[in-house]
Amino acid sequence: MMVDKIKEINSLIERQQVGFSLEQNFYNDPTIYQLDIERVVSKQWQFVDHISSIPNKGDYITYQFANESIVIVRGEGNKVYAHFNVCRHRGSRICSEAKGNTQKLVCPYHAWVYELDGTLKSARQMPENFNPEDYSLFPCAVEVFEGLIFINLDSNDAPDFSQFVTNLYSFFKPHDLGSAKVAHTKTYRVDANWKLVIENFRECYHCTPSHPEYTSVNAYVRIGDRELGGYIPTVDAWREQNNHTEYEGGFKNFPYALQPHHAWRMPIRDGFKTATKDGSPAGPLMGDFNQYDNAETGIFFGALSYFYLNNDYASLFRVTPLSPSVSEVTISWLVDGEAEEGTDYDIDHLVWLWDVTTKQDVKIVNENQIGVNSSRYMPGPYSEREYGTADFTAWYIARMLGKQELRVAFR
Repeated sequence: MMVDKIKEINSLIERQQVGFSLEQNFYNDPTIYQLDIERVVSKQWQFVDHISSIPNKGDYITYQFANESIVIVRGEGNKVYAHFNVCRHRGSRICSEAKGNTQKLVCPYHAWVYELDGTLKSARQMPENFNPEDYSLFPCAVEVFEGLIFINLDSNDAPDFSQFVTNLYSFFKPHDLGSAKVAHTKTYRVDANWKLVIENFRECYHCTPSHPEYTSVNAYVRIGDRELGGYIPTVDAWREQNNHTEYEGGFKNFPYALQPHHAWRMPIRDGFKTATKDGSPAGPLMGDFNQYDNAETGIFFGALSYFYLNNDYASLFRVTPLSPSVSEVTISWLVDGEAEEGTDYDIDHLVWLWDVTTKQDVKIVNENQIGVNSSRYMPGPYSEREYGTADFTAWYIARMLGKQELRVAFR
């Protein structure tokens, strides 16, 4: 019966129309959700946390993703390891806390002991022919880039991480996120399928009616709302004014079929130094910046990871599918590594923009899921302003079919 079900789903995938939202089953069917995880999401490089969360040897964090738990730990020589959180004896979870410090990874069930690099150090009362080398923890692919920790659950079919480094380094470099620290982290529960979260995140068609605060800080949004691409002269004028800097400006798209990504640096509201409620600084300047250039760097790193970088702070977004109808959005706000809370930055001032915007997005997406569950839901056509969402769903369908191609709706 399962074979027939998969054939039925593959046929459903094939008939999806480019430029339209997906059929209902893609947003609430448990079997499709499992295929999402296996065929698409597990093969993506995903942002997990900032390196400052594990500053010392033995520091670890755990990351719950769908049915998987991953332990990320700092080992000898500051090397970062990632392991599936599953004891090789009888499958017990080894680390049950969200974070901690340990000299060894010890299973609480039968006390099998693992080194931080995942090798089995000891297992009590096992037969004479037992070989510990055969029972290391299962590794999870991990990379650290500009202080950001990324994992990939299916390293046999992972995109080439070096492509991201080559394409995105010049956008990250001025901010020096490797020398930053996490000032605040917050997780938002979304009662919706992960694809609805991403579809919402990929378009600003909804920004003017739904996000007055975001639209106020990013004035180009209203310009673009009046005329598609109408903000381009504003961006060009800003680039001309700042052409003495070595920093990237404008928009660059990298259509890598396995994990598309893109980045931009564009001006925020005129007269605003940074993306805060009144435009006043959120903290000390970061990285290479010695003055404010009234702009923001945005980086979309595949489907689940999003970064917004200002002169003085960064907001790091992680979208996590948990079930067919529940997702999480976690935001980490970074400031300069030497900044002190209460003296150099205020948490409420720092988080204001993305906290209020994400709360609004949660409400929007929750309502979207409720509507999609209706018997009267049918796929609807995307606006030209939803080109990012249309591209995402087209890419998603291609990956579900195992194809390495990019289909676009409005180019």
